[in-house]
Amino acid sequence: MKKYLLTVAIYLSCTHVFGQSINLLNIINLTSLNNEQAGSTLTANKAWALQYGEGVNGFIVEHYQTTAASQKKETLIVGQGVRTANGGILRTVSYLSPNIQDVMNLVEQAKGQGLIQNFRGSDRNGNIYIYENILYHMVVRISHNNDKAVIDITQKQIFVE
Repeated sequence: MKKYLLTVAIYLSCTHVFGQSINLLNIINLTSLNNEQAGSTLTANKAWALQYGEGVNGFIVEHYQTTAASQKKETLIVGQGVRTANGGILRTVSYLSPNIQDVMNLVEQAKGQGLIQNFRGSDRNGNIYIYENILYHMVVRISHNNDKAVIDITQKQIFVE
C-alpha cells in the first residue's frame, strides 16, 4: 500500500512540474472578465503572478507570468480590447510560451471546443494559424525556429436581428 501511495505522489508531483499552467477553456473564460476579475482568477491558486500593467489605447493591459521555473515561464496578457459602437468591449487575451508543445496542446483543445481552422500561412516571423467559431477568433503564431509561440483569443461581436 505504501508503494502505491508513493507512486501516486510521485506521479502527481511530476504532473505539476511539467504540466501546463492553464487550459484553453480557462483562457476563453478570461475574455469575458474585466481586469480585476481576471487578476483574482489567475492569482487565486498562486500559479500566476502579476508582473506589470501598462496603458494601451485607453485600456490597462496587465501581464501575468507563471510562478514556475524560469525555463517554463508562460505569460498571459489581459485587458486588451476594442470598444464597440454600443459601448461594449470585445476583449482579447494573449498567451505566450517558450514551449511550443504548450501551444500545440491548446490548439488540440481548440478543435475539441468547436473552433475551426480557416487559415494557415506563414510570414517572415513564423507560421500563422487562425481558428474561429461564432463567438471567438483565435490566432496562433509560432516562430520559425520554435523558440516561442503566441495565441490571441478575441471575442467576436454578435449581431442579432
